[in-house]
Amino acid sequence: MKKLKNPLKNKKREITLILVSIMVLVLFFSGYSMGKEYSSTNIQTNAKIAEPILVVENSPIIEITGKKPKEYYDFKVKNYKENGEKTQIDLTYYIEIISKMQESISFKLYKEHQEIPLENNKTANMKLQKENVQEDSYQLEIIYDKTKNISISDILQDIQIKVHSEQMKS
Repeated sequence: MKKLKNPLKNKKREITLILVSIMVLVLFFSGYSMGKEYSSTNIQTNAKIAEPILVVENSPIIEITGKKPKEYYDFKVKNYKENGEKTQIDLTYYIEIISKMQESISFKLYKEHQEIPLENNKTANMKLQKENVQEDSYQLEIIYDKTKNISISDILQDIQIKVHSEQMKS
């Protein structure tokens, strides 16, 4: 008589085979990958950085003694160097006059002999263009009114002119 193989052992083998097949099919159709990917991108460029040029030419320092009611200080803002090299990008700038606030001293700023309005001792934004050689001439009028001076002693203070520039977006 023939011996029967263990039917329980065959069932375990069939169930294991079916489960492994189902898991492989589920992983295949689920979109998950068990592999790794490696990619590399190499980009090389040769670019120059645009050089902004903003030159401020100052007059000699002046001292206000009060003998004259008005003093004038001249300065220029240019977009080129003395060697002829001009700016490679468009710039915007504004001028700020830094001084202690006193009633006896006031300022007026002129560009090409036309008064520029000052708001909180600052001008509106002005432009320097890269295509043109541009030179803006300014004159600061410092007005000293002795009648508004409350203090008995002399006024000792510095007045600074700052030019703030920024590169324009293309």
